[in-house]
Amino acid sequence: MLTLTTSTLRRALDLQERIESLQGELTRLLGKNVSLTGLVRETVSVAGPRRRGRKPGRKADRAAKKAAKPGRPAKKVARRGGRKKRTSPFKGQKRPASPSGPLAPAVHKVMKRAGGPLNVDAVLQGLKQDKYVWKVSEPKKNLAARIYTMPGVKKVGPGMFALKK
Repeated sequence: MLTLTTSTLRRALDLQERIESLQGELTRLLGKNVSLTGLVRETVSVAGPRRRGRKPGRKADRAAKKAAKPGRPAKKVARRGGRKKRTSPFKGQKRPASPSGPLAPAVHKVMKRAGGPLNVDAVLQGLKQDKYVWKVSEPKKNLAARIYTMPGVKKVGPGMFALKK
């Protein structure tokens, strides 16, 4: 007995669509009157036609152009994923430096003073004692993200960091 999974059916459907597109291309190249019945077998559809997204060959912004008629407000074409693109508030400008200096040397100083592995909370507490000035709204999240890629710092356990020797 043959067991079909959804991934197998999806691959078969993708192959079927590819075959149909190639047959269409062949017809365009050779013309409609040329018969290749002895050479090309008729394909069998496994799951029927698949309808997803816009029709092939149709431009994505056609709906936006259609709506831009006089007396009608223009519709915005939805971005893929529905998320707004994030941009830096400092685009085209030099980022301001922290009055207390760069983050990496300040973290190194805190870790040297501790003498052993620290977690993010302990490093943040040490930075507060050193009066490090943050330019972000959530310093703990920023530190937690940056400490993994910080030069001279290595992860020594789950959530624990120490200086490289």
